[in-house]
Amino acid sequence: MPVLKQFCVAVTLLWLALGASVAAGQSQKEGQDESAAAPLTLKACGPKEKEVSYSADTDKTRHPTPEPPEGKAMVYVLRPTMMGNKIQTKLAVDGEWKGANRGNNYFFFPLDPGEHYVCSKAENRSVMTIKVEAGKTYYLQQHIHMGVMKARNSVDSMTEEEGKKKLEKLHPSTWEVK
Repeated sequence: MPVLKQFCVAVTLLWLALGASVAAGQSQKEGQDESAAAPLTLKACGPKEKEVSYSADTDKTRHPTPEPPEGKAMVYVLRPTMMGNKIQTKLAVDGEWKGANRGNNYFFFPLDPGEHYVCSKAENRSVMTIKVEAGKTYYLQQHIHMGVMKARNSVDSMTEEEGKKKLEKLHPSTWEVK
């Protein structure tokens, strides 16, 4: 029994070290140290206690692609891969949770013009800022990466041409708040 306990402790320590090194690598990649990233994460994701849990699914019966409403921008959030298909990637803007994707899914929402803070969440949180203009359409991609316990993610923007091309092959995501 002591050998099993030692093994569990070793695995736990390795898991914690791996998680810390991955998180540190992402902060450095974004050009921010951990203390500088914290305010951006709070602006993008909001407080953890206000995070929403979803039950997500796919709607293969339709393919809506609306234009931006008057005075607003339209933002499409794409996840154009089957890697980690059943793992949800949620997205928030300025601390407000907008929806969830699974593999080969997308969703969209209108957004007021200006600068906004975006948070994509799976096992980790990935944040970015975007500046949008009224009447324009923007495309964000949630990338899936191997994680410690489940899929990790990152989010970035795409060109309109790339976004439209990828959008053609995807199905809309549907979800309910749990």
